[in-house]
Amino acid sequence: MADSPAPILPRAALERVLLRAAELHSAHSDVPETMSEADLLALAKEVGISPVAVRQALAEERMRVTLPEERGVPAQLVGPAQFAASRVVNGNAREVLERIERTFRIEENLAERRRFPDRIVWGPMGGLAGAAHDIAATFTGRPLALAKTNEVSASVVQVEPGKVHVRIEATLVPRRRWAMRIGLGGLLGGGAVGAILLALNVWPAVAIGVGGLLGFLPGIIARAMYRSAASGAQLALEQTLDRLEFGEPKKRGLIDQLLIGDR
Repeated sequence: MADSPAPILPRAALERVLLRAAELHSAHSDVPETMSEADLLALAKEVGISPVAVRQALAEERMRVTLPEERGVPAQLVGPAQFAASRVVNGNAREVLERIERTFRIEENLAERRRFPDRIVWGPMGGLAGAAHDIAATFTGRPLALAKTNEVSASVVQVEPGKVHVRIEATLVPRRRWAMRIGLGGLLGGGAVGAILLALNVWPAVAIGVGGLLGFLPGIIARAMYRSAASGAQLALEQTLDRLEFGEPKKRGLIDQLLIGDR
């Protein structure tokens, strides 16, 4: 009887098997706690992993910065104030950083605050120029998601010839502080209205209901507005990386816009 052919594993199953095998190997063998970059490259070569892939993974690991989980009252009531996105894209570090700078300056209404060899920090553009840009964006219907932040920074590091690691961060601390003030003001105002209604001998259930509504509604609205701005900022970071990786989206002509619309 002929031997049955060996089963062929799909890619997803193959990745799971390799990952599990690596876990078992680490658990039942004398694997060092630390390893130099040269030893890691040698080990990867033995198992058939490209040195280019290893160097790229090392660069991504060095650039990886885990944002600390916020545990304070503002984070619990409103949401986090720090956002980040990173990716490896094709290009030269200087040219990629210049592309990001042009995008943020022209499309997001941001002004440069500090510049380093591999990093730039921006903030909202103030004055008449910033106001005019905001008005123009309103008429075009394109939201300036990053203009609502108080600081945006981009770091670009050359991984290897033709590949760079990009990390973009944004903070919305003042905007979250504004949402907290609105919520606190609503509670104080609602409490005062409720106390006044009780002093006027209004039925207690009505007084408490009106005071509670006026007290919590501003905070709920401010929280929803902040979360919308936060999700918009995170999306803008990812879209910036998308354009760096895949290029600018194709612009439709006037006939296409009339026939297809804004879908």
